[in-house]
Amino acid sequence: MIAAAFLCGCHQQTETPAPAAVAVTTAKPVEREVVNYAEFTGNTAAVNSVDIRARVSGYLDKIGFAEGAVVKAGNMLFVIDPRPYQAALDLAQANVEQAQAQLELADSNFSRAEDLQKKGVISPQDYETQAANKNQASASLLANQAALETAKLNLEFTQVRSPIDGRTSTYSYTIGNLISGGDTTSTGILTSVVSLDPMYVYFNVEERGLLAYEEMVRAGKVLYTQDGKAPVDMQLANETGYPHKGFIDFVDNRVDASTGTIRVRGAFENKDGLLRPGLFAQLRIPSSPKYKALLISDLAVGYDQGQPIVYVVGADDVATAKPVKLGALSEGLRVVESGVAAEDRVIVDGIVHLRPGIKVAPEEGNMTDFAGGLRRQVSVAPAETKPKPNSQAESSPEQSQ
Repeated sequence: MIAAAFLCGCHQQTETPAPAAVAVTTAKPVEREVVNYAEFTGNTAAVNSVDIRARVSGYLDKIGFAEGAVVKAGNMLFVIDPRPYQAALDLAQANVEQAQAQLELADSNFSRAEDLQKKGVISPQDYETQAANKNQASASLLANQAALETAKLNLEFTQVRSPIDGRTSTYSYTIGNLISGGDTTSTGILTSVVSLDPMYVYFNVEERGLLAYEEMVRAGKVLYTQDGKAPVDMQLANETGYPHKGFIDFVDNRVDASTGTIRVRGAFENKDGLLRPGLFAQLRIPSSPKYKALLISDLAVGYDQGQPIVYVVGADDVATAKPVKLGALSEGLRVVESGVAAEDRVIVDGIVHLRPGIKVAPEEGNMTDFAGGLRRQVSVAPAETKPKPNSQAESSPEQSQ
């Protein structure tokens, strides 16, 4: 009996309970058409940028804009004291009228001299003198008319106007300062104006990417916009999903041999004025035609000795590891080029507790809920509960008395 009890006790010690099934969430891969993209970084730049300078000298009399304001082409920005230039214009106008009168007198004298010369009354020398006086008066009139046009321009230049639509910078001078006309140094800049719509974005494309893209163009695999332009998408540092849609409007004429890149420019609408010159931007260009693909969340991907794997649940609820070949991201999900099938139940939540052959307790989910590598939390309304009675209501009538 003692020996039998001893053997029975040993047998009980060697038995181990089966491990509990691991709770996991599974989802089937998403099947849809996708496009591969090549991604780049760049900076925004204004289509037009103008440093505003004065063409004439004088004291600053008026400022017609607020710093950082949006202006239209032709809007007045600065006014230089126009009074000296108005006086110069009046003088030039008087000189023109005087020259006109002298020309009329010289023309009349020449007409009389011409009649007398035909009758032989005056000498050839007197006739030539009257002709020279007429020509001199005509030239003087032309010179004074040119001076009048110059005076008009100088008076017009006292009003410094914006040559383009855009946004202004700060102004470098305040009212009362002496402005030097024609100053080409940095100190001669009154303000600057940059255009807003459209906005350029410059970025560099490496040589391999350029050659691959040109091969796609020759093969007719490049996607184009409705206007027949090559599309490019952009997002700023605080954005996701590349919300800005534009097109490539310029590719430089040579590859920079020192960097192995070529400069490319994209154009984007900016009607809301959100984009400003100098912003950091991320861009992407389609690098493949549309094709059907299976996509999974990055949460489903594990690694075994550097090889990406996913766990698939079979009909017996046993997890099986499958090596996969991963592609690019598309709307928060990862393209799987090979390794999974459309009907596979892929484990997307709980893979840290898995090993091949382990029993799982799967809960069905939706792969799109795990897009972006994050599980979307579904808010559930709390169950309606009845309010607890207060202490008086709970107490008996005898207690309340």
